[in-house]
Amino acid sequence: MTNINEIWDIETIFAGGSQSADFATFMSALGTDLQTAATADPLPDLAGEASQNAWITTLKNVYGLNARLQQASSFIGCLTSQNVEDEDARQLEMELAPMRATLGTIWTRLSNQMVEQDDTQWDGLLQTDALSGVAFHLNEQRGNAKLKMDVGRETLVTELETNGYSAWGQLYNYIVGEKSVQFQEQTMSLGQLQNTFMDAPDRETRQTAFTLFEESWAELAQPCAMALNNLAGFRLTSYKHRGWESFLQEPLQMNRLTADTLLTMMDVIDQKVSQLKPFLDARAKLIGVDQLAWYDTWAPVGESSQSYSYGEAADLVIEKTGVINPDIAKFCQTAVDNRWIEAEFRAGKRAGAYCTSIPLNKEPRIFMTYNGSFSGLLTLAHELGHGYHGWVMRDLPTGAKRYTMSVAETASTLSELLVKNAVLDGITDDRERMAILGTSLNDAVSYLMNLPARFRFEKAFYEARRQRPLSVGALSEMMENAQKQAYKESLSQYHPLFWASKLHFYLTRVPFYNFPYTFGYLFSNGVYNAYVGGEGDGFVAGYKALLQDTGRMTTEQLAHKHLGVDLTQPEFWESAVDRVLADVGPFVALAEKA
Repeated sequence: MTNINEIWDIETIFAGGSQSADFATFMSALGTDLQTAATADPLPDLAGEASQNAWITTLKNVYGLNARLQQASSFIGCLTSQNVEDEDARQLEMELAPMRATLGTIWTRLSNQMVEQDDTQWDGLLQTDALSGVAFHLNEQRGNAKLKMDVGRETLVTELETNGYSAWGQLYNYIVGEKSVQFQEQTMSLGQLQNTFMDAPDRETRQTAFTLFEESWAELAQPCAMALNNLAGFRLTSYKHRGWESFLQEPLQMNRLTADTLLTMMDVIDQKVSQLKPFLDARAKLIGVDQLAWYDTWAPVGESSQSYSYGEAADLVIEKTGVINPDIAKFCQTAVDNRWIEAEFRAGKRAGAYCTSIPLNKEPRIFMTYNGSFSGLLTLAHELGHGYHGWVMRDLPTGAKRYTMSVAETASTLSELLVKNAVLDGITDDRERMAILGTSLNDAVSYLMNLPARFRFEKAFYEARRQRPLSVGALSEMMENAQKQAYKESLSQYHPLFWASKLHFYLTRVPFYNFPYTFGYLFSNGVYNAYVGGEGDGFVAGYKALLQDTGRMTTEQLAHKHLGVDLTQPEFWESAVDRVLADVGPFVALAEKA
């Protein structure tokens, strides 16, 4: 498969790109239907067949609006990703924000009406053939509504989010986007400068780039602190009026997790993460320093000459994922053949990689910029894993497809692990092996040190923000303390202004956008443990069922049903962390020989 098309086909979604007449018609109809649903009369109380039918009709309509809005959002995302200069696509993106707010208001009103229904009548509604498949989601909506304010105040909060709260995140994006610096006779964005201090093989270059990076963020720190303080203030005020004592309640609800599970996972990491220190020490020795600085922690180690054409990479992913289940290989082949992947290495594309669902077509689209490297190979495997997750759920009702970030990395990381380990098994050159092991352990540092540091910081910040806004100095001190604790004092220099430079702290739609990454990483390693543990055909059958259930049960229920484990206890997390740390010894041994 050496000559395959690396440009995706999105014409089958809507022909004509950002100027598509079909898409314009679609958006117009969607806007009209959203407004109609938003202004509809309240549903009758459940009391008989007629009222039950009214509820069924309305709920099916709103789920349809969900799917249509996702279709529009994904298509526009494809347009803006493939060409960052597409002004028409940017305008379309702006049109989505009020539509999302309208749909949110519809769900807020419906959820409050759900609370008002008699429990017996409500249970009867969910037992109907029309809604039994989305019973979990509807019960979740009803349960969450019971924890919120009345519909009038919640609607007001939603409207204020659109025109006030969200503006702090938009302001942050504008401030950062406008900032540029001069480095090595080049004009760079802060993102490009960050890539330089993360990826440059020369340490002096990394150090100089990082110093400029910190100086640049120091210039932006005051408006960033204003944005962060006001984002948190809005959230905490909303939580207070809802009667929520814990600022973790919203992110835990969003991830269908209990606090016991989250804190157990974090405790296990804290107890075991010191085992990564020999890796960091070995890396320091390789570059000739006593301790790594922050800007050294992503630097490449070893030498990898492995290169794969896009066709070769696709063949390898198809072959190695087929080992666990031929159904995965069949999906990957279909994705490549049908051009569901945008992989071409060209200018004008946005950075990064993602997989998005096109629900009305029952297809995914995968975006990346493939560069022929081992890292590019793993990215392809990772995103195809996401695609497979959505593929096995494609025929489920819309309300049963929404899985949380906590389990979103299950299929993707498992596919990545399969491909990485298969490649590693075939390499005999020590420096090649060290490079691959180093890539894997760099991930471990990110998930077990960097992300927990963000969690520590955000917890401490929200605790303090309840009393008063925090100054730039206080935020930087809090960030550095969190990093020192999470990295176990392993570094010679930290990144105090990380609270300003990390976009994730400024995402208004997702609070605590940190621990779900670590959770998903370790959960997928736990699933991999089940695979290599010899469950054979039973695992193959159970894996697909696990993925299909990710949208219709809590994370704890999912793990208990399909893996037979209790996530509130440390054993599962200990085995997952141990799997990650198993690469430390082999890497250190290779580093000592280098």
